[in-house]
Formats: sequence, structure tokens, C-alpha cells
Amino acid sequence: MNQGLITMTQKELSRYEIIKRLIKKEINGTEAAKQLGLSVRQVKNIKAMVKKYGAKGVIHGSRGKSSNRTIAKEIIEKIKRIVEEKYNDFGPTFASEKLEESHQIKIGKEKLRQLMIGWKFWEPKPRKKNKEYRFWRPRKEQYGEMIQFDGCYYPWLEGRDGSNEIMSAVFD
Repeated sequence: MNQGLITMTQKELSRYEIIKRLIKKEINGTEAAKQLGLSVRQVKNIKAMVKKYGAKGVIHGSRGKSSNRTIAKEIIEKIKRIVEEKYNDFGPTFASEKLEESHQIKIGKEKLRQLMIGWKFWEPKPRKKNKEYRFWRPRKEQYGEMIQFDGCYYPWLEGRDGSNEIMSAVFD
């Protein structure tokens, strides 16, 4: 009998145990979903995969495969050479635009930024520190302690000022 070795993380192993309990009807789908932190629908899908493939049904299907977004090493080397020769003083956004415009190489600005940081062509800006929290000025204790006034003679408030009380007046 041919037995293959399956490598599982601790999370996948505990997930498999819960799904086995679900299949044995020791718990229901809602309880399994709560324990796994998933929706009932996701638990049903995992249960179906475990029934079909056994323990391998818990493991993600794309494990061990390269990403669909992987860029070939030859292209990355070509980009590095071009950026080093022509665009070493450009920012990532402008460099990615120039690569597409002049060299027909389409690469996202964020991916190029990560590559340029790795190549030491670009230094990321430091994260901003939280500014000191600003709060409202505390109220003055006495009425009239702080007065705001406008030196303009135009009646902006059309006679509807705050209290209609004159705090001080100067007559010549």
C-alpha cells in the first residue's frame, strides 16, 4: 500500500480534527464554524474536500506552487539594469511609467518600489510619528476674560452678535 507523507501546520491539523468530528456528527456545522472561525459555507466546502481527498483536503491547493504574479528573474535583471543606467535618480512611480513608455516593460509602481529598495536605489520615507494630541482650550473662569473682536466696521453679523454687551469702549 502506497502511503504518502503529508506535511500540515498546527492550524491545519486542528482544523482536520474538527472536520473529522463534524463528519462523525459529534458536532454540527454551526459549532464547527464557530470553532474554526469560518462561515458555515466554508466549513461545508472543507468537509467536502476532506471526504474526497482525506487529510489533504484541509491543505490549500496552491501550497508549493509559485504565484501567478511571479515576474521572471530575467525580466527583473533587465529592469535592474535599465533602472541603474537610466533611471537611478527617479522615484518608483516615474520609473515605472518610463519603463512602460520607453521600454514596453509593464511593472507596478509598488513592485518596482520594493525592488528599488532591495537594490538600494530608493530609500523609503520614514513613517510619520503621531503628532501631539490637540485639545480644545479650557474655558475661561470669568465672563469677559477673553474677548475676540474684529477691527472691521462692516456689520458681518447684521446686529446678531454673541451677547450684545459692550465690554469696553474708547471715545475721542
